[in-house]
Amino acid sequence: MNYKKSSKISEELQDRIISVAYGSASFLEKRRINKLASKSKAIKELLEEYKSTADAVHSIPKEEYQGELKIQTIPESKKSIFDEIYQILIGKPLVSAAATILLIFAITFSLFNNSELSYEGYSIAEVQKANLESKQALMIVNKIFSKTKNQLTNDILIQEVSKPIKEGMNTVNKLFKQEKRDEPSEKKSKSI
Repeated sequence: MNYKKSSKISEELQDRIISVAYGSASFLEKRRINKLASKSKAIKELLEEYKSTADAVHSIPKEEYQGELKIQTIPESKKSIFDEIYQILIGKPLVSAAATILLIFAITFSLFNNSELSYEGYSIAEVQKANLESKQALMIVNKIFSKTKNQLTNDILIQEVSKPIKEGMNTVNKLFKQEKRDEPSEKKSKSI
C-alpha cells in the first residue's frame, strides 16, 4: 500500500474502516464506510486490504488444549439480596444512574422547598437522628459508587479490553511463526 495515500486518511477513519473490515461495526457504520469507499479510490483500496487481512486472520483455526487441566473450579456460593442489589448497580448502570439522578433531585427539591417544611412536633433529637441516618445513607451510596468504580477499572477493563488485545497479539504471533516456517522452504525450492 502506498504510504502517501494512507497518510491522507485520518486515524479515526482508519479505525472505522478496520472495524468494518473485521465485521465489528454497526450496520449504519458499515453503510457509511461503504458509501465513502464508493466515492474514494484510496478508501476502497484500504478497505479491501483490511478485509483480506481480516479474512486471513479469521481463517486461522483455533487450537484446543488436549492435556489435563490442572485448574480447579471454584464452587459458586449462594447469592444474597445484597449481591443481587450489587449486580443491579453494576450490571445495569442505567438503573443506578436513574436512581442517583432521582436521589439528587429529591435532595435538591427538599432543600429549595425548605421554607414550606415545618418542624413543629419534631424534637431536636429526632432531627439530629434523621440527619445522622441521611449521612449514613449517603456513605453507603458512596461505598457502592467506589465499588462500582473498582469493578469497572479492574474487571471490565481486564475482561473487555486486555483479553481481546491479548488474543490479537497471539494471532499476530501465530502469523509471524507461520511466515518464518514458510521462508526456509521457499529458499530451498529456489536453490534447487
